[in-house]
Amino acid sequence: MRMSRKIAAVLAAVAVAVLLPSPAQAHGQLAFSDPADHSTVTEPRESVRLVFTEKPTSAAYFTVKAPDGTRVDHGWSGGEPKPLPSPVQELTLRDGNWEPQLYKIGFPAVIPVSHWPQTGVYTITYLSVASDGDKVTGEIRFDYQGKLTTAPAGWTAPTNQPDPGLGQTAPPQQPAATSGATAAAPAPAPESTTWPYWVLAGLVAALVLGGVLLHRRSTTR
Repeated sequence: MRMSRKIAAVLAAVAVAVLLPSPAQAHGQLAFSDPADHSTVTEPRESVRLVFTEKPTSAAYFTVKAPDGTRVDHGWSGGEPKPLPSPVQELTLRDGNWEPQLYKIGFPAVIPVSHWPQTGVYTITYLSVASDGDKVTGEIRFDYQGKLTTAPAGWTAPTNQPDPGLGQTAPPQQPAATSGATAAAPAPAPESTTWPYWVLAGLVAALVLGGVLLHRRSTTR
């Protein structure tokens, strides 16, 4: 009985590992930030940086908010791509299977900070769309305990909102049509895209359950 319970626990763990989606399936995800999440900043700085595994789309949306919710960001620009301190692994869909791929180059988004009006927890938010059409979104929080600074003359907190196109998953980019050719409509995704996971789960379940039955027969003899 104890052995059967152990086998059942293994089955449950394998099923969870096989069926749940990986947290790193999408492309263009955040590799690291400066300042880092949950870090402490003790000196005022002119900007913050978010580094992604792909160049953020031109319509990407970034904000930096003071502890009271006031925005202190003003625009953003793409920095020079540089090697990542550590390669980041993401998954790429090839022939219906997710295959690991290492990304070694980081693409920064530099967000100027106008001033530091308060001490406390500041929040950086980001929203973009990766080249595979997946949404890239999240937030970074850090504790500012440095000198307070005042807003520049004539400063007005931004009120812009995200591009509507960022609010939904965009379709994957299609190859450009060659000169003189008519671009064909993208073919629908084959229904078998995810079948390898279900087949694998079924095989694992069958093997483990078979082991349970054999164990029970051997213990009843």
